[in-house]
This record gives sequence, C-alpha cells and structure tokens, in this order.
Amino acid sequence: MKTLWRWTVAITAIPVALTGVLSSAQASSPVASVPAAVPAAVPGSTPSSLSYSQIRTELVTASRALTDAQEVVTAARSDSTAATIAVAEANKDVASAEETLVQALRVLDLTSSSATVAQQQLDERARTMYIGGGDAPGLSDVLLTSTDTGSLTQALADREFLKTTSRTAATGVEASQRAVAEAEASVDAREADVALARATADAAEMNRVAAEEAVDDALDAVDDARSYVQQLLQASSRDNSRDYRKIEGCGDWLTKLLARAGFDGENLREAWAIVMRESGGNEDAISVTNDLGLFQINTFAWSGQDWFNRELLLTREYNAQVALMLSQGGKSWYAWGLDGQGRLNPGAYVNSGWSDEQINGLLDRYLRWYKSYPCRPAYEA
Repeated sequence: MKTLWRWTVAITAIPVALTGVLSSAQASSPVASVPAAVPAAVPGSTPSSLSYSQIRTELVTASRALTDAQEVVTAARSDSTAATIAVAEANKDVASAEETLVQALRVLDLTSSSATVAQQQLDERARTMYIGGGDAPGLSDVLLTSTDTGSLTQALADREFLKTTSRTAATGVEASQRAVAEAEASVDAREADVALARATADAAEMNRVAAEEAVDDALDAVDDARSYVQQLLQASSRDNSRDYRKIEGCGDWLTKLLARAGFDGENLREAWAIVMRESGGNEDAISVTNDLGLFQINTFAWSGQDWFNRELLLTREYNAQVALMLSQGGKSWYAWGLDGQGRLNPGAYVNSGWSDEQINGLLDRYLRWYKSYPCRPAYEA
C-alpha cells in the first residue's frame, strides 16, 4: 500500500505549454475509443521491439487506457451496488405482495363462509315453509289440511313472517355472492401482483449477476492495461543514455534509474538533484499539495493530461518517464523553477505568488543536492 509521505518543502511541478517529445506523443496517441481497451503496440510488434520514442508515445496511450479502465471499474462497482440494492428492494416487494395475497385469501375465506351461512339460512326457511322438519308438517301442508281456525291463523302469520325473512335472506345471499366474487377477483389481482413482483426480483437478480460480471470484466481490463504499461516500462529500462556506461559502476540506484529512463550527461545530474530536492528519492511520496512520486508531479496541474495516472505516477519508472517528457528530455526544467542549465527560472513561481525567500530557497536546496551528486567522479571520468 502506498504510504502518505509529507515533504514539507515539496515543489509543485507547475504546468507549462508542452512542446517536443510530450506534444508529439499526445498528437500521435489518441485516447482509446473503448475505455477498458488495452492499447496495442505497433502492428506486428512487441514493446521490446519498439523504438524508445515509440515506447514513450505508447506510454501516453497506455496510461490513458489504464485510467479509463479504472474509471470503468469504479462505475461498474457503483452499478453492482445499485443492482444489489435493487434486488433487496424487489425481494421486499415480493414479500409485501405475498402478504397482501394472504390477506386477500383470508377475506375470500371469510366471505365464502358468510355466503354459505346465508344460503343455509335461506334453505332453512324454504324447508320450514314447504317441507317442514322431522315429523312436523310444513306450513304449506298446514294451510292445505288444517280445519282449526287458530292453527290456520297462526300458519298464515308464520308464512308471512317466513316470506319476509326469506326475502331478506335472499338479499343477503346475493350480497354474499357478490362479496365472494369481489374477493376472488382481489385474490386473482394479488396473485398477479406476486407474479409480477417475483418476475421483477428475478430480473433484478439477473442484473446484479450481470453487474458483478461487468466488475470482473472491468478488473480484467485494468489488469491487462496495467500489464501492458509494465511491459512498456520494462522495455524503456534499456540503456537509453549515451553516458550510461560511465555511471554503470556507480552504486546509486536513482542515477541508474534516471539514466535508463533517458536522462543524459548534465541533464542526468540535474534530474537527480531535482528528485532529491522534491521527494528525497521516495517513489511513494505524496505531498500536502498532492504532488506525486519522485519528481512530485502535481495532481491539480496535470490531472487532465492523457498520461496522468495516479497509480502509475507513484512508481519510479513511470514517474521518471513523465518527468523526461515534461522536461523535454532534460532540456527544460521550467516546471521545477529552473532553466535548461539548472539555473533559477522562477517565472511560474512568481506568477503563483511565491516570495523571493521561497524562490531562492528552491535554488539553494537544488544546488546542495547538485553538489552531492554521487556519480560525479565516474561521470567525469
């Protein structure tokens, strides 16, 4: 894990109009049309067979592809999270629909029971009027056969009562039957709601699975892009300095790294002094102003460039390659407050509101490291 390293005197690499190597690299290296796509080398070639200038051009494209792939991962993870939430919500809807269906079935059961009771009451009145119960004759039989005036009067009264209550019971039966029909329709609707909720939940689950697969695919694209960048960086680690043999015996890793990146002669010594001033040679260095890596490339100033990738800039090889581009091969250190001869050139810092004391401190610290260059004897041999 990269550690946060605060360099109290870290200098922001101030943006300037780029020409030469960087401009030509950008002009010939468009951003990949598919964000997660891995940039291809020259057709029929591998990074190891590319020229040094081609490698640097490819690094710009590869960095952009890696950045885009990382952004795809972030978006895919967001989609996956949203899909997971959608599944949970859909499952809640299923549970709610099923509970509503249970309630509708209960209503149907109650209305069916009520309809049955109402029909039984109506049937009972009909039996009493026409059939009777047990050994007792029905009212119709009494009216037809009885000669007793009192019995006939009571039977007539009972018949009128039964007619009235039968009409009421028949109305209740009709109402109960309508209630049953409505309850059955409600159950059908609730069953449709459950089916729809389950279908939605199934679709949400499919989306969740697809979203997780998209995350995996995006991570694969990141790995491919990162692997390609590493191949390019390995290819760029060839002897790209005319004077590399002169410092080959030097035990200082930073000098060798910068020489392999392509810094030569006096520019190599200047690059070494700038790195030591900026980060102390710490590739993980992140300043309080969000300057990154060996050369402390400023995030705010350069994040819009195709070559800008935070992860890569916190690796020594890539950071050195970017510094080589920004300095036009070590010929212009304007972004670090120096000119092509390593002398103070504070224009950008003056424009940024730096005081004379701060600006002079830049040069003083640079000169102290410049004089401490560890490979100077071998370089001058």
